[in-house]
Amino acid sequence: MMFEFKVSEMAEEFGVHRNTIRNWINAGTLPATEGPGRKYLMKFDDYQELCEKFGRKPHIRPNSHVDLETVKSLEEKNSELPVIELGRFAQKLYDDPSWGDSCLTCGTCASACPISGVDGLDPRKIVRMAFLSMEEDLIKSDWPWKCTMCGKCENVCPANIEIVQLIRKIRSRRKRELIPGPIQRGVTTCLERGNNLGIPKEDFIALLEGLGQELAEDGCPGFATPIDAHGARILTQVNSKEPFAEPDDMKWWWRIFHAAGESWTISSENWEGVNWGLFSGEDSSMKTVVGRIVDNMRRLNCEVLLLPESGHAYYATRYGLNRWYPDALKEFKVATLFDLLLGYIQGGRIRLDQTRHPQKTVYQDPCNYGRKSLRTFGQGYFEDARRIISSCCSNMVEMEPNREANYCCGAGGGAWAMPFSAERIYYGRMKARQINESEAELVITACHGCRDQLQKSLVQEYDLEVQVKYIWELVADSIILPKVA
Repeated sequence: MMFEFKVSEMAEEFGVHRNTIRNWINAGTLPATEGPGRKYLMKFDDYQELCEKFGRKPHIRPNSHVDLETVKSLEEKNSELPVIELGRFAQKLYDDPSWGDSCLTCGTCASACPISGVDGLDPRKIVRMAFLSMEEDLIKSDWPWKCTMCGKCENVCPANIEIVQLIRKIRSRRKRELIPGPIQRGVTTCLERGNNLGIPKEDFIALLEGLGQELAEDGCPGFATPIDAHGARILTQVNSKEPFAEPDDMKWWWRIFHAAGESWTISSENWEGVNWGLFSGEDSSMKTVVGRIVDNMRRLNCEVLLLPESGHAYYATRYGLNRWYPDALKEFKVATLFDLLLGYIQGGRIRLDQTRHPQKTVYQDPCNYGRKSLRTFGQGYFEDARRIISSCCSNMVEMEPNREANYCCGAGGGAWAMPFSAERIYYGRMKARQINESEAELVITACHGCRDQLQKSLVQEYDLEVQVKYIWELVADSIILPKVA
């Protein structure tokens, strides 16, 4: 049983100066330790001995909640109880318990998170629960799936807590059949059939050939879609939503390749340009999808892998290559869409007409190409994107904040495919406000998720009077093609 006291109270009780009590504590005569609220704690037995030494009756104050008779009975009872060995908590989400002490619970992460407070979600709470072995509560919660894993919390955290990796680890612990939305179904279909939507090989080839013929008739004479072209310089991937629902969108890249005189190809199998294993937290699936890209590069003997355009797929592929296939990076080069487009522009391989986009234009920095890429790979694609856009537009402005501090659109982390549409739209309020304040008429982005969230959701929900384009769409629309004779 512990006895709580203030120095002033103890000094008054024993009729000595406050400094005397402090000296007793420092010398060990009074075996007390510091407690909360400028108070001290000592064992009640020690307090009784001190009273007996000075011939005083123990003084029990109302706020000490101690009754001598009760204390004596409890002490007698407790002496008969067996000692219980509690053991150690089974830390599963984090192996290093020091991370729990590193979190200051300062709230900086919560203040940066656009969805903090929704359904009780708070990054600090998630970190604490993880280190208090409340794993099952976190796994059952929808918090990890409402989080977009944008990394803004990590970006502002003064203690450098790896919150995004914790979120992904929590996601990985949920039973696969309980993952919300179509994420796991897409992963399973991709593993079984080579793409998230299960598009048959023969249908895919027929579609590519038909689109190639259309492009040849629409300003690119002689164009034919290069499928499984051995020895091509560049291998590209395709986001399965395009052949399934937006096939004409593939023509933008093809138009750029044609204008640049590029040697490129698409594989007829395992061509998927997204990697939802990143969202589901399933490393084995993510590794398999990246491995198939490596196999295609080797099979077709290509020189350069154009990393998938969608922000998450770029991140997952680059991460997967570095982690699981480092030797492959000695066999071929990798390039981002920024590397390729800027190379074409600066090398004079394509000519662009700035007058086609005179409106006020702003760039939406995708999280995976920006702060997450900077944090993981030491390189964020902020300025390259702006150089490309400035080559096509004469009136570029900025959102505030931008670059590394920019807000997520609200569709990251698989949120666009999740059933939490209300939370996704609420999350997007920050992006809508940024766009309105920029007074832009045209929004450019380099991510499929950003573009879909902006064009198909936020424009309608927040009455935004803007046009939305991919950065490669902007370039394709600005290209000056040779005149057809």
